[in-house]
Amino acid sequence: MDSLKFRSLFAVLMALLMAFLMSAVLTAVNTGVDAGFVGRWLHAFLVAWPIAIVAAFFCAPIARRWTMRLLGITPPR
Repeated sequence: MDSLKFRSLFAVLMALLMAFLMSAVLTAVNTGVDAGFVGRWLHAFLVAWPIAIVAAFFCAPIARRWTMRLLGITPPR
């Protein structure tokens, strides 16, 4: 599979999951869970998701390198 295609899809899906969960938790913590919660949550999610996609795309390789370094794994050549 094409590496760029894989990285792009991974970033979109990872960002979707993380932004969905984190926006829900932070919206609940900051504003409470009441009748307007879902609307506030979805708004926060729609703002966060594009930012999370870019962050996941560029930060995943860095996190992978740091993880390999911390675990003493030699990167493949």
